Amino acid sequence: MKKKIYTCMDDYDPNSILIDDAIKEINKISKKINSFEYVNLIDSHNRTVYENIKSKLKVPNYNNSAMDGYALNIKDTKKNNIFKVVGISLAGTPFKRTVKKNECVKIMTGSVIPKNCNIVIMKEETELKKMDVVILTKNIRINQNIRFAGEDIKPNIVIIKKNHIINSSSMGLLASQGINKIKVFKKPRVSFFTSGDEVVPINKKLPYGKVHDSNRFTLVGMLSKYNVNVIDLGHAKDNVKDIKKKFSDAIKKSDIVISTGGVSVGDADYIKDVVKSLGDINFWKVAVKPGRPLAFGKIKDTIFFGLPGNPVSVMITFLLFVLPSIHMMSRRTHKIRTENAILESDLRKRQGRAEFQRGISREKDGKIFVKSVGEQGSGILSSMNNANCLIYLPVEQGSLKAKDLIKIIKFKDYI
Repeated sequence: MKKKIYTCMDDYDPNSILIDDAIKEINKISKKINSFEYVNLIDSHNRTVYENIKSKLKVPNYNNSAMDGYALNIKDTKKNNIFKVVGISLAGTPFKRTVKKNECVKIMTGSVIPKNCNIVIMKEETELKKMDVVILTKNIRINQNIRFAGEDIKPNIVIIKKNHIINSSSMGLLASQGINKIKVFKKPRVSFFTSGDEVVPINKKLPYGKVHDSNRFTLVGMLSKYNVNVIDLGHAKDNVKDIKKKFSDAIKKSDIVISTGGVSVGDADYIKDVVKSLGDINFWKVAVKPGRPLAFGKIKDTIFFGLPGNPVSVMITFLLFVLPSIHMMSRRTHKIRTENAILESDLRKRQGRAEFQRGISREKDGKIFVKSVGEQGSGILSSMNNANCLIYLPVEQGSLKAKDLIKIIKFKDYI
């Protein structure tokens, strides 16, 4: 009996592995980056901290007022509610004399508490009469409206932990300590190239039978969203020599190399053979649509992803497979969030592989409704632009009817 040859038209292919198994393989050889570099605090946003960072200063570093009002000594309020205003304490310009009995100092929020003062009465609880202040409130307690030195941060404590991802609040916290440089893990270096004799640069006239190199720009856009150094290796023609040159360049300067096209079973699909000659292919073909002809392996110390050539397949396989590897190397949690949704249109699907159909979701009365964006071909790039979600249909799922419950991924949050 003639052995069946499985093609992209077949929904079931015994040579394909499941998505979860593919991700396990990817995680197995995607090693966390351990090398570090120093960056200026101003450039540190979204970087991963290499080691615990300890405080150097008290915050605040002096006792200061939490309110606009008047600073005085509480013991003088026991028999008196009229105080002479003898000066003012401004932020950055403190009142330097000692405050005497039945005297007070006008004080602004954040200003130094004058000597011999232990309370601040809010401006709204006083009445000014010429140079005297009358205290109207009787609700007075020691240290009220005073922020004490070290109340927020004491010296020599861990304020930022290893593996913390720097955000705007942690930048402000480090700045409050006068810390200008921090030690961070190096970014993963991700190189990529597109392939195919049919592909033409966007600044060239498009001959009949050719296509513009859209995958190059799709990859730049997706990679730019993440904390990586992007290396554009350009375009490779459909010949072994050109493809080998791209991989040789990639393994010298990148942790991950991505190619698009040339991983199927056509006469001009050389990517897999070149990778096999230089390194190892861990798997080829995943039970997913679009994106089945995906190759994954390793060339020396560089991880390799051979993405399909069709534009939609590039985006979906990047989301499903490349992104977990980038996050692993970057020491970041990888989790694609799914949400329940109610179908508004019938969907056709055959069992045998998972599908990610493009959809348009909307919210109404606290529920999410979704319908197909239309044609689902892997070459229909406009379907990704017009959609706002992916409708996830697992391997065992068949066709569905309107009102069925399914899961969606708001993919534009990730790519």
